[in-house]
Amino acid sequence: MLQPFEEFRPGYLPRLIQLGRRYLVSQTYHRVRAMETDPACTRVNLLFSDYMELGEAKLHVNAVKKDRFAAIIDLENPGHLRKMQEMLTAGSGYRMFFAVVRSAKELENLVNRKYKDKLRNYVEKQTDWRISHDAIVKPMIQLSFGELFVILKHRNQHIRIKFEEIEEQV
Repeated sequence: MLQPFEEFRPGYLPRLIQLGRRYLVSQTYHRVRAMETDPACTRVNLLFSDYMELGEAKLHVNAVKKDRFAAIIDLENPGHLRKMQEMLTAGSGYRMFFAVVRSAKELENLVNRKYKDKLRNYVEKQTDWRISHDAIVKPMIQLSFGELFVILKHRNQHIRIKFEEIEEQV
C-alpha cells in the first residue's frame, strides 16, 4: 500500500503558525497501519491537514465526522498547541503524518510506474472508454480531505477515483 505523506515533525508547528495556517484537522490514517512491522504496536496513526480558514477545516472535519480521531486543532490555542507538542514526543502513543507530499510530480511518476496495469485494468472494467493498447493512461493525483484520488482523462471525459480502488484492482 502506497504511503505518500510526510511524517509530521515538531518544526512544522511554528512554521504553520507563521504562514497563517493555524487550523489542523486530524483523522485516523489507515494507509500506514498496513505498513506496521510489529503486530503488537498500539500506536495511533493520525493524518493532519492544514487550513487557513476555520470554515475549510469545518468542511473537512464534517467529511470525516465518523472518525473517532476527527478534530479541529487551533494552533493559536495554547492548550491545542501543547497537546500537539506532547503527541509529537517519543513514547506518546501517536504516529503523526502531514497531508503533504515531498513532490507531486514524483508521486505521479511513481503511480504511473507502479500502477500502470491496475489503472488500465480499472479503465477497461469500470468505464466504456475505448483506449488503444499502445495509449498511455496518465493519472493526476489529487488530495481531498486526507484522501488520495486519481483523476483520469480521456478525450472530453474525466473520472475521479479513490486511490484505494486502483490499489485493489487485480
